[in-house]
Amino acid sequence: MAAVALATSACGNYSTEDLRFLAALPQKEDLAFQVPAPPQGALSACPPSNASIWLQAKPVADGINGGVDFLLALVDVVRKMEPTWRAADARRWGPFDSKEHPGREVQVIIARTYPPELGGAPRYGYAFQARVKGTPDFTTVIWGAFDGGSASRGKGGMVLYFDQIIALGMGDASTPAGTMQIAYDRTSDPATIQLVLSNDGFGVVQFGYRSAVYAAGGGVFDFAVRDGQGNLLYVSTGYDAWGAGRAGIAVQLAAGGTGGFRQCWDAGACLVYVQDPLNLSCPAAEQPCDYGVETDCPAVPASPF
Repeated sequence: MAAVALATSACGNYSTEDLRFLAALPQKEDLAFQVPAPPQGALSACPPSNASIWLQAKPVADGINGGVDFLLALVDVVRKMEPTWRAADARRWGPFDSKEHPGREVQVIIARTYPPELGGAPRYGYAFQARVKGTPDFTTVIWGAFDGGSASRGKGGMVLYFDQIIALGMGDASTPAGTMQIAYDRTSDPATIQLVLSNDGFGVVQFGYRSAVYAAGGGVFDFAVRDGQGNLLYVSTGYDAWGAGRAGIAVQLAAGGTGGFRQCWDAGACLVYVQDPLNLSCPAAEQPCDYGVETDCPAVPASPF
């Protein structure tokens, strides 16, 4: 997907205080969903079957990261130029012309406060705004807030308003409707990211995606996929440092009704345990789907959610 480019490139000439404001804006490594890549040979047959649902986790994470890249392409515009206005606890960039969207202009505002509940640490609030050139009012296309000294060691949240981008004529054919909301926390172990898409987009379905990554290895990834029959699968996983894991899957059937099943797999992404009383996870020729014993399931980190 082509990201929306908001501004012309320029070289920034920042003061130390300017850099403190810029440090409140997240970068790619702060918001990326990290999921283990499938091991070599994972797509070949496992006896009796591979963990086909878990093998979709990495492609789903890559799709979500495409949405994050779209967002950060908008955010990173302020790193290319110095502020046009400064106050003790605020900065503004712009208004400046949008390079990719003639007739549109953009401004970015970041303000800093020191709420009592943060014990002297700063809180930054920011808005990325756009308008049709010559009109009086700006429209907010990104709103965010951040607590801490820098995005890599703090926590915050952002909302991207796709409908406003489209209404301003600054989207493209692949820009989804609705919103994308992100909350992230890098102040403790595990580091967590939560992302909510209000509509399908970036090759993934509407859902509240959640990721937790532990410093010692392993983590949690909750995601959703739509299978070939149109059923929606809501997947909650935990995995260890080697990629072995467990999943609970809730199913919303396209024909109506709901169900669910549980699975575990080893580091080679081969299933070792399935509990599926409704036989939702295997074709008719392989039913019943249940096999293995739960004691063969790996130990995985606890979910912080």
